[in-house]
Amino acid sequence: MTREHDLIRQEFERAALTFAQRTAGRFDDMGVVEFARVAPHESVAEIGVGTGNFLALFEGRAARLVGIDLTMGMLNQARRRHPDMILIAAEGRALPLRSRSIDLVTSAQTFHHITEPLPVISEMRSVVSDEGRILIVDQVATESLEEATAMNELDMLRDPSHAMCRPPSAFRVMAQAAGLEILAEEIHESRSRLSQWMTPEEFPAERIAGVRAFIAERGAETGMGWERDGDDWLFVRKRLMLLARRAR
Repeated sequence: MTREHDLIRQEFERAALTFAQRTAGRFDDMGVVEFARVAPHESVAEIGVGTGNFLALFEGRAARLVGIDLTMGMLNQARRRHPDMILIAAEGRALPLRSRSIDLVTSAQTFHHITEPLPVISEMRSVVSDEGRILIVDQVATESLEEATAMNELDMLRDPSHAMCRPPSAFRVMAQAAGLEILAEEIHESRSRLSQWMTPEEFPAERIAGVRAFIAERGAETGMGWERDGDDWLFVRKRLMLLARRAR
C-alpha cells in the first residue's frame, strides 16, 4: 500500500463510527439516481463506498449494489447498515470486477483523496458495460488557481488524507483522457457550518483550532464564501456530478 493509502486508512478508520451520521443526507437533494439514468435491472458499483450513504440512494432502484473501499472500519459500518450490499476491500486502480460487467460505475467524494485519478477513471471504464455509464461526484474548487490552492491548504489542514480539490474543467479533461464521452454535468451548491464539517467526536481539538485560525485569517481566499455566524462559520461547498460513457 502507498503512503496515500495509509493516510486514507488511518483517517477513515478513526472516523468510521461517526462518519455515517455526520454525512447523512449529504446527497439527498441532488437527484443522483435520476441523473445516473439507472434502470431497475441494472448493477451499480461504487469506488470509495465508505459507510454506504451514497450507494444506499440506489437501494430499491437497481438490482445489485457493490461497494469497494480501502478501509475495513468503514466497510464494517456499511455492512451493518446495509446488509444487502456486496462489499469488497480493494482499491480503485485494481477493481476486483470483470471487464465490462457493471452498468453504473460510480464514485462519490473520493477523487479529492486521490493524487493521480486518471488510472482510477481508466479502471472504472474497464469494468463498465458497453452501454453503461460512469458517474463521478466530487467537491470542486473554483477555476481560480489562487482560490483552489488556498482551498486545498484548508482541506489538507482539516484532513491529512486530502489530496486535491480540482475545478470542473479538470474533471472534463480527465474523463476525455480516459476515453470517455461526457453525457451530462451539474454543479450543486450546499450551505453548511464548520461545526458540522468538523465535529469534536470525529476530529482532534488541535486540528479544529488550526482550521478555525486558517478560516479567520485566509478564509476569503478559498472561494468557499466563509461567513462568521456567532462562534461558528458558514460556508458553501460545490459538488460536481459528471455522467459519462465509453467514447463512441
